[in-house]
Amino acid sequence: MVIKLDVMEKIKLLIVEDHEVVIKGIKTLLEPYEELDVVGYALDADEAQRKVEYLMPEVIIMDINLPEVSGIELTKILTEKYPHLKVVYYTSHVDEELITQGFEAGAHGYVPKNFSTDELIEAIHMVYNGQKFMKGVVSEKFLSSYLKSEKEKKLKDNVPLSERELEVLKFLSQGMSNKQIADKLFISIRTVETHKHNLMKKLNIFSTAELVIYAIQNGIIKI
Repeated sequence: MVIKLDVMEKIKLLIVEDHEVVIKGIKTLLEPYEELDVVGYALDADEAQRKVEYLMPEVIIMDINLPEVSGIELTKILTEKYPHLKVVYYTSHVDEELITQGFEAGAHGYVPKNFSTDELIEAIHMVYNGQKFMKGVVSEKFLSSYLKSEKEKKLKDNVPLSERELEVLKFLSQGMSNKQIADKLFISIRTVETHKHNLMKKLNIFSTAELVIYAIQNGIIKI
């Protein structure tokens, strides 16, 4: 279920898509939702970077196939420069490698264009609140790709994790945001971030996605 925001609190969206007819279609889908504010659109990576700089969107709805610079490359560029920015891929391509590369690049959501409008809206709300959005075939392909990948982390024996670190790892692997984990464990968001940093340092892991795989491999969560 999509959680509605106060009508005064708008989520600023930028659409990055190289087909203007598709842009018009996306804008039409989003128009009924008063909490969403499409502040602009871009047809390629260069235009997207310029518009992000002066429009300061909070969520980008992006196609993966863009001219010259791909959506995945653009995601990496933008999220490194603007860490607050959330990227949702809205694409026709549901490929294991692309899904994995997209999340590794810094995307927060992946919505195939054959998903319902409600799921696109849910994805926007979830990523805006710091969560990941991957459902159905996307989730299955993401996990399958990671578990088969040559980049998969080997099981790490004899790495001591504290009880609290294990709790944080479990909740992160369930897709919970830092705030949700903080509320669940009655600790501060800063403390959650510290535990997450310590987990990555201890395990020599560099992304939340890899933490999820580690949790699966070691039976901390089940799929």
